[in-house]
Amino acid sequence: MSRSSFLAPLRRALPQSSQTSHRIPIRFNTTSTSSSSATTSTPKYTTRSSVRSNILRPTTLVLICVPILTGFLGVWQLKRLQWKLNLIEEVDRNLQKKPMLLPDNINLSALPEFSFRRVVLRGQFEGPAILQGPQTKDGFPGYHLILPFRRESGSIIFVNRGFITTTRATAIREKRQAVPGLTEDGMNGDGKIYEIEGMLTKAGEKTFFTPENQPLTNEWFWKDLAGMTAWAGGEKRGIQPVLVDAIEEPDVSYTMLMNQGVPVGRPPHVELRNQHAQYAGIWLSLSASTTVMLVYVLTRGRGAPKSSRPRI
Repeated sequence: MSRSSFLAPLRRALPQSSQTSHRIPIRFNTTSTSSSSATTSTPKYTTRSSVRSNILRPTTLVLICVPILTGFLGVWQLKRLQWKLNLIEEVDRNLQKKPMLLPDNINLSALPEFSFRRVVLRGQFEGPAILQGPQTKDGFPGYHLILPFRRESGSIIFVNRGFITTTRATAIREKRQAVPGLTEDGMNGDGKIYEIEGMLTKAGEKTFFTPENQPLTNEWFWKDLAGMTAWAGGEKRGIQPVLVDAIEEPDVSYTMLMNQGVPVGRPPHVELRNQHAQYAGIWLSLSASTTVMLVYVLTRGRGAPKSSRPRI
């Protein structure tokens, strides 16, 4: 008997289902695999070496410099605020005092203590005329007319007679019009005795954007008392580098004075802008906000677990 014929009855006895092979499907958890790979590729926490590398980034370097710079500017504005408050107090105190007579020989070292102090002068104007500007007065362009003033004691100082229009200033520079208080030659006084109430002021300061003065063409962009004194004759004429601003006449329309060619003096009060507190608040708030941003950038990712192995 062959082997196939021997196994035939056994095959008939087995159930039909046993002859079919069953395949068990195998499913892979792709979700956990993708999440674990994502966790591995972008960890939630940064390592210490990555924190160090953040410091060397351009953004981090900028965030380090900005709080220091803005903090310095804020402290500087606070110092300027204190200086401006002291200046306002000094100006108010000097303006409340009665006008005084200047001594014959003025002590230049003590002159800053009398800034914005009202004074009374008596004497005559002399030449040459100095045109300082350009200036504006209520929208009108013009210049300040500054003249040497010989007092009755014989000493000479400078008096800023006030504002004149650009048309008048051009005519004076081109010698087409006589200077108020001088003769036609522009060097000698008109023979009148003037009594002037004025205010002592500080010397001007040249800023970065201010052009250089041009004495040859009588163009003075800032009040350089030392340069004006040397240009007008200096010590040989007995001129002292002292400037007094003439105070405007009350109850007189300045537009009428400008139309007549009369210089318009300064008001008897001083207006000082004080916005240093606002500037200090802006700079210090910028310093605080950028400091918070810097701390966030540097501390981002700290507190990571010791093992960076992803969880399965």
